[in-house]
Amino acid sequence: MRLSIRHETLHRYAQPAKFVIQKLRLTPRNHQGQHVVHWRIDVDVDCRLKAAEDAFGNALHGFTSDGPHELVTVTAIGEVDTFDTRGVVHGAVERFHPELYLRVTPLTEPASEARELASRVSAAETVALDRLHALLRAVAETAARPSRTSAAQLQSQASQSQTQGQTAPGAAAEASAESLAHLFIACARLMEVPARYVAGYRLPDANALGQGIHGWAEAFVPQLGWVGFDPANGLCPDERYVRVAIGLDSLGAAGIRAAEGGAAERSSEVKLSVTELRPRGHA
Repeated sequence: MRLSIRHETLHRYAQPAKFVIQKLRLTPRNHQGQHVVHWRIDVDVDCRLKAAEDAFGNALHGFTSDGPHELVTVTAIGEVDTFDTRGVVHGAVERFHPELYLRVTPLTEPASEARELASRVSAAETVALDRLHALLRAVAETAARPSRTSAAQLQSQASQSQTQGQTAPGAAAEASAESLAHLFIACARLMEVPARYVAGYRLPDANALGQGIHGWAEAFVPQLGWVGFDPANGLCPDERYVRVAIGLDSLGAAGIRAAEGGAAERSSEVKLSVTELRPRGHA
């Protein structure tokens, strides 16, 4: 299908910022599961947008703009053709051996419940792919526990603490897509399966509320390669997903990392639209 995406981020400053520096991972790249028809990034302040690649092979853009700025708006807009590969990722840029993705980060540090979850899944399944699908179901189930603080909620609290407020409001009380992906990654690494974080876009379900950039996980399976798993929705990514950036965790794949000069206090608002231009069953 063909997806049209418009991702607008507005940064407002209580006091004008003397200057603004931003690094953007907002540009998807081609692989067998997606083809970028066209894509651009617009910034509404005077700057020069510089294109590069980061260490993981993500498309990276950066800019510096002298102020004073009360509002800075960054808009990523484009169209992407997507294909259902049952979550298997082929043809993507790979900079590192899969073993790098066994490295634990503060956001993927496993808590005791994560260790118990990984142990239970490992005992139930012996085949690598079956084990990961079982983990997908188990992580999704932790988010639905109403009676006590689940492993996913604990991971969400850790994520919010480490990102210092970058997680959406309410994430500490309710497991977010980001925290569920971190939990999946933590458990996979405990099972000695390389795993990483993916940031991207997802065509929302009918009547779903608007949301920001989506997050899921990828795990390395022998004979298959990298396979995506989305614990927030309990499935492997299909043609509704657009893969944008990877990292050891959500910080490494963050769409926007921003800094500003002066005593500027920043608040951010995201406006995201993901729509289908070619409905299924239509030429």
